[in-house]
Formats: sequence, structure tokens, C-alpha cells
Amino acid sequence: MIDLTKQYFLLVLDVENSSTLPNNQLSVKMKLVKAKLKQFNRQFYEQIIIPLTISYGDEIAGLFTSPENFFSIFIDIRRILCPLTTVRFVAIKGSIAVDSPDIRQIGGQVFKSANEAMMKLKEKKDFFSWQTGLLVIDRCLESLCEISNSIVHDMSQYQREVFELLNAGLSQKQIADRLGKFTQSVWNVAHRSKSYQVLQAQNAIILMLKETKWDFIYFEKTNLK
Repeated sequence: MIDLTKQYFLLVLDVENSSTLPNNQLSVKMKLVKAKLKQFNRQFYEQIIIPLTISYGDEIAGLFTSPENFFSIFIDIRRILCPLTTVRFVAIKGSIAVDSPDIRQIGGQVFKSANEAMMKLKEKKDFFSWQTGLLVIDRCLESLCEISNSIVHDMSQYQREVFELLNAGLSQKQIADRLGKFTQSVWNVAHRSKSYQVLQAQNAIILMLKETKWDFIYFEKTNLK
């Protein structure tokens, strides 16, 4: 049972321009996404209140006790969908209205806030909204996420291949061997595409999420009222 007196973290990922994408290509991608979500639900089961699911055909949502792994989830989903499309990201802390295993049925303030945040992102043509209740952290996360995601979005196919392999932990020589390129070529691409700056930003985001004491901070805030 879900305790309706507590607040939880809602993650919503919305596939960009899904209605205009080729159905056959999108279907293949979403099958891969669905398989990845099952992996996430096993990997992060201790933090999950309602598992990550695909709803309404192009929206991914899940309810958690902590947003610690939200950005890591986003990175993997983006990798699957690129270069066909990408996703918009909303992370919200709030209350739910109904105890239900179906995330489409729980409603409440957290879903209202998430819908409003997603609409604003689409209007502004932005991609990230963090609303965890910690204003400074939220603004830092949004800035780092938007900047790093924008760089990745502008990468060529070759640049993205190199970036994803660097992100997976491969060395430049290993990447060159895998792609059949000269090591110097990989070095040039990695630096011109600002891949290392993106990796630094991503690592900073993941570290910030991991080191923030979400439950402690919320306890302190409620006791200050």
C-alpha cells in the first residue's frame, strides 16, 4: 500500500514529436525502451513505489522515493531513441491522491504539477524541469542538463558514436579499433564535439543527485514550518 500522507518523486519522460515520427521506426525504438524499463525496475526496485511504464503510447512515468537515479535513466533512454528523437524530462516531488498500482490512476498534486511543467517545457522548447523542493539544486540541475543535452543533440552521427562509447568507458584507442578509425580521428572528434565537457557535466549531475540527502532535507523543511 502507498502511504498517501507522504510525498514522492515522479519522473516523467515525454517522447518529442512522437505523432510525426514514422510508426515503424518509433515502434522498434519503443520496444527497446520497454525492455530497458524492465531492467531499471529490477535495478532500482528499492526506490520504486510504482514501476516505470509507458503510458499513452509516448510517455514514460514512474514514482520513486528518491530522484537519485533519474538522470541515469534519462541518459539510457536518450541513447536508445537517438537519432530518431529524444525526450523531455520532468522530475517533481509531491503528493498523490489515490493508492493504485496504475500510475495513470493515482492523480494528485504531483501529477498536476508535472503536467504543467511539461506544457511549459514544450512552450519554451526546453527539455528539463527539476522541481524537488530545493530551489538552488533544481536550478543547477536544469542548467547542467540543458547545456549538456544541447551539445549532444547537435552532434553528428560519428560524434555521437564516439561520445556514447566514451560514456560507456572505452578508451580512445578502443573506440578507434571498434569503429575502424585512426586514434587521432577519435581524439579530434571527441574534442571538437565537446564530449569530455558533456561527460564532466553528466558526472556532476549524477554526483549531485547521489550526495543530496533528500529525505533529511525534506524532514528539516517540514519541521521549519
